[in-house]
Amino acid sequence: MKKILSKARQSVYKLVDMTNKNIPNFKGLTIDDQGENNEILIDDECVFNRSKIVIAGNNNKVTLGATLSYNQLVINLKGNKKRISIGNSNKHINNLKLVSIRGNHQIITIGRNLSCGGMEVQMNDGNESLTIGKDCLFSWGIKARTSDGHSIIDIDSDTPINFPQDISIGDHVWISEDVRLMKGAIIPSDCVIGAGAIVTKKFDETNSVIAGVPAKVVKRNIKWDHRQPSKYKPQ
Repeated sequence: MKKILSKARQSVYKLVDMTNKNIPNFKGLTIDDQGENNEILIDDECVFNRSKIVIAGNNNKVTLGATLSYNQLVINLKGNKKRISIGNSNKHINNLKLVSIRGNHQIITIGRNLSCGGMEVQMNDGNESLTIGKDCLFSWGIKARTSDGHSIIDIDSDTPINFPQDISIGDHVWISEDVRLMKGAIIPSDCVIGAGAIVTKKFDETNSVIAGVPAKVVKRNIKWDHRQPSKYKPQ
C-alpha cells in the first residue's frame, strides 16, 4: 500500500500508512514503522537533518512540534502504547536521542522552547515517565536513565532494590555539559545544573545551582538567562 499523508489538523500532518521509509514532505527524516496503529504527528514547519524514527510495536504515538531544526534526532521505540511529545521551539534541537526498547506505556514529554546541544534518554524498563518543562537550555553530553537496566538484589529478601523511577525537570532549567540524570531525579524550575554533575535524587529548592558527584545544592537565590555575563553592565 502506498504511503499517504493526510491533513489531521491545521499545521499538523498525520502519517496514516507507512510502507516507505522516506517522507517527501520532510526531507532529512526517515521513518521505519514495524507495528500497527502507530501515530506520528509532525508539524508541517518542521525541518530535519539526518533524523530518524523507528517503531517496533503497536498503538504508540509520537508528536513533534515545530522547531528551528531537528538535527540528528533519533527516536527508537519498542513496545506498545508509548507516548513521546516534543513541544514547539524557537530554538535548534540537536543530537536528541530518545530510546525506549523495553516495557510499555512509557511517556516522554518535552515542553516548548527547548534548546538542546545533545542529550540521550534511556527508558528500558517498567512504565516510567520523563518530563521536561518549558524554556529549558541543555548543553551536550547529557544522559538520562529512568532505570539501571539490571537488578541489584537484596540478599536477605531476594528482591530488587533499584526499581525504575520517573525523572522530572522543571521549567527554565539550564543543564550543563556531561550531566547524568539517574532514576528518581527531580529538578525544580529555574535551576542550573553544573557540568559533570550526577543527579540521583529529588531536589525541591527553585532558583539554585546544583552540582557535584553526587549532586547537591551549592548556591541559592540565583536566576539565569541566555545572555553572556559580559553583556551586563557592572554595578
